[in-house]
Amino acid sequence: MTKYIGLLLFLIPFSLLAQDEDAERRIGSSEDARFRATFLLGMNAAQIDGDDLAGFNKVGLNVGGQVNIVLDRNDWVGRFQPSVGIAFSQKGSRPNNNDPSGLQSQRFSLSYAQIPVMINYVDHRLMFSAGFAYGQLVNSKFIDNNGIDVSESASENYNKADVSFIGGATFYATNNIGLNINWERSLTTVNNIGWQVNRLISFKVAYTF
Repeated sequence: MTKYIGLLLFLIPFSLLAQDEDAERRIGSSEDARFRATFLLGMNAAQIDGDDLAGFNKVGLNVGGQVNIVLDRNDWVGRFQPSVGIAFSQKGSRPNNNDPSGLQSQRFSLSYAQIPVMINYVDHRLMFSAGFAYGQLVNSKFIDNNGIDVSESASENYNKADVSFIGGATFYATNNIGLNINWERSLTTVNNIGWQVNRLISFKVAYTF
């Protein structure tokens, strides 16, 4: 029975695509619009490479929006849609039960305002995206291995600017509502005292106008 359920779940997206082969022309509320605005709301599962903690255990908010530019609706070029957006993203790291006992109190919390610039490829109800984001650190908090909040003294060590690579995909269940998943990794270091970079997976609901 399990294998039949798995097969059904696998076939559902393809069934939806077959029902509406021109869905990529109509994502959003207006067929003739040259711009598509999308609101995004979801969560991050984040970690920091190089901090001796394993796993995407830091949960944070990810909220923002983007505007896609529809280049040409009557040509294959129209499937490629550049976009620019703005987002608030909470990153960082925290330990899990498998990390060393001496690190169980350590916490990194980093909040960024980001401007992602992406290129998107629309194929029916799927949209694949890749690009870069510039981020500005707006808040930071660090709890050391002894459980002491040393945010104030440590704040001067954090780099205020962050540049990240982003890749992901969005599946539109309707013309307006989609489910988005992104993978993101910083190309710049978190601080100036060691090699530590942000990495995360985000899960968001997208609403396109």
